[in-house]
Formats: sequence, C-alpha cells, structure tokens
Amino acid sequence: MKTLFWGLTASLIYGVGGAALLWFLVDLAEATTFLLHYIKSFNVLVSFGLSLATAWIVFRSQRTLPTIISTAFETQELPKNYYIYRNRFLNASRSIAFSGFHIVGAWIIFSWLCQFPLYGMSELLMTFATCAQYGLGVYIGRKLFYAGMMLQSLLGTKVSRNLFRDRKLDDINTYVHLASTLTIIFVYVHVRSYYGGPFVFNSPLGESARLFVILPAIIATPVLLIFNFYPRAVLRKVYGESIDAEVASLRETLNNEALTPYERKSYLIEFDKMSRDELRYSLQLTLSDLPIGFTILIMILDPLLKR
Repeated sequence: MKTLFWGLTASLIYGVGGAALLWFLVDLAEATTFLLHYIKSFNVLVSFGLSLATAWIVFRSQRTLPTIISTAFETQELPKNYYIYRNRFLNASRSIAFSGFHIVGAWIIFSWLCQFPLYGMSELLMTFATCAQYGLGVYIGRKLFYAGMMLQSLLGTKVSRNLFRDRKLDDINTYVHLASTLTIIFVYVHVRSYYGGPFVFNSPLGESARLFVILPAIIATPVLLIFNFYPRAVLRKVYGESIDAEVASLRETLNNEALTPYERKSYLIEFDKMSRDELRYSLQLTLSDLPIGFTILIMILDPLLKR
C-alpha cells in the first residue's frame, strides 16, 4: 500500500508539475485544460500511478522467485533451461530494449492514430505519460513471462527428496498472486480510462483506431491467465515427484524394520494417500481464484460494452 501511495503521489507531482510548467510558459487556460484531461478525461493520474507502483514492486521483488527456487533445489538439480530463463528474467538491458520498442509503438498510436485533444507542450506531456505506461506495462509483462518460463523449466527437474513436507515452493504462489493481481488492476484501469477518452481521430482509420487502445489488455490476457494458473500445475508435478521420492526412501527404511510385508505395504499406501490428498487440497482452484478470471474477462469486454 505504501508503494501504491508513492506511485500515485509521483503521478500527481507529474500532473501538477506539468500544469505549472504550462502556466509559466503558455497561460493558465492551457494549464487548466491539460490538468482536466490528465485527471478527469483520461484518468492518467490513477493509471500512471498504478503503473509506476506495480513496476516498482515487480522490480523490487524480481529476485524473490529465483531465491525460492535456489533454496529448494541444488544447483546441479536444475535444468539448463532454468538458468537461461533466469538470466533473461534478470537482464536489465533486455528489459529496457524491449520496453523501448513498445514505447515507440505507443508514440505512433497516440501521436497519429489516437491523438489527445491538446496541442504543443500539453500534448507532449500527455503522450509522454501514456507511453511511459506502455513501457512500464511491457516491462511487467516481460517479467511475468520469463517468471512463467522459469517455473515451466522446473518440470524437467529430477526431484530426489520431499519438498512437499516443508512446502519449500509454496511462496511461489504468493509471488504469483501479488504480481498478477497488481498487473490486472493496472491494465484494467488503464484500458477502461483511455478507451472512453475524447481522442481526436485524424488518421485514415478514423474512430476505428480506438481499438488500438485495448492492445495492452489483449497482450496481457494470455500472459496473466497462464501466469496465474499454470504454477499450480508445475507445483503439483514437482511436489508429486517429491512424494514419490519420500515413498521410495520410506520403503527402504521399512525394509529394515521388524514388520510384516502386509504392514509395510499398508503403511506406504496410507502415507501416499494422505500426502496426495493434502497436495490435491492445497493446490486446487478455489472460489477465491474466480475473481481473477472474471476480472481478466471484464478487462477485455467492459470497454467494448460501454461504447
């Protein structure tokens, strides 16, 4: 919450500072018009603040996932693909280049296809804030994509001990829920605010160019859906293999105990059943997960239904 507050504060400072600059360089009317569009018409104050806060939270927590994985597994246990995706996940230059490419695309959209009803410096300030949101959103999306690829690479891991007993990978779900929920909120607010904005359409596409405004939602939807639900499948498989490893270890231990074959077999079956049931219960989809799916769907449909 503190980070969200600072993000909104930074957005407010940008808006008020831009209006003050316009007042000083142009006139009060220009500054007032810019501020009204910034706060009311396009809701940039909130959407820009959310993008700043979400990107900062994702940046600050980017080492959480690699730390969880490296704590649970030995270096030699992890597949080569994991290290490839981890390096890309943490590579700052790749993130900057990828975001920069999409910032250029956003600049084309909002300076040619969907123009703000502003002129000169006012339009420049508004376009900069909007393109920054695209760049931050792409940065977040790239992080989520490679986080998902890191988790997917764990399917090739050879599990030799019981990770499920100590729940060594459970914190992955916490990271997933935090990152995906914040991203959904930011993308939804951004798309809903801009899609209904009073743009000027001077390109040959006319008002149909408004559809470009929902591009962030279209791009984010598959990433968010996969990132929010796929980790459960990964954890279920990894934990399942760790239970198999524990059963094999337990079988070796029981062979040295003074038990009948029937008692050993009954104990192993009961242990396996209890562990599988607990695993199934802990990773099943619950009603608390439904709002995520519904919100992603509404994020796409709501702006279109409002037209």
